[in-house]
Amino acid sequence: MFKLALLAPVLLLAACAQPVQPPLGNELARVTLENTARGSLQAYRLDGNLIRQLRFPDLPPGPHRLEVRYQFEVPGSSSGMGERLSGSHWRRCILALDGDFSAGERYRISAWRLGWRAHARLENAAGEQLARAQVLRCGPGV
Repeated sequence: MFKLALLAPVLLLAACAQPVQPPLGNELARVTLENTARGSLQAYRLDGNLIRQLRFPDLPPGPHRLEVRYQFEVPGSSSGMGERLSGSHWRRCILALDGDFSAGERYRISAWRLGWRAHARLENAAGEQLARAQVLRCGPGV
């Protein structure tokens, strides 16, 4: 009975894990999202269509508009006397990137914050910046 109690949480966590992506075919492009300890990226929309997964599906070549949800922690404010007035807050932003994707290529979206502002960019496999994100909206519950 004790072993079954230990196994249940492991099975629940395994059920939440994303399946491993198959190898990339020559006819599609793949976009990965770079998550960090200070923020997380999730796929939101592809060419205006809502994505119901954490990442984007492999894309046919050509131009696409990718929207991501970026959630990050913003430290709390402090008074002029060094007192902490409030704890940290989570902020969520919807960011849009336009790119022209080539078949068989891999791309990456990375995001970061500067103060309360969110920033992101689209890079190719060599790390060259292809596009900067446009912030569509931000707020505590976006």
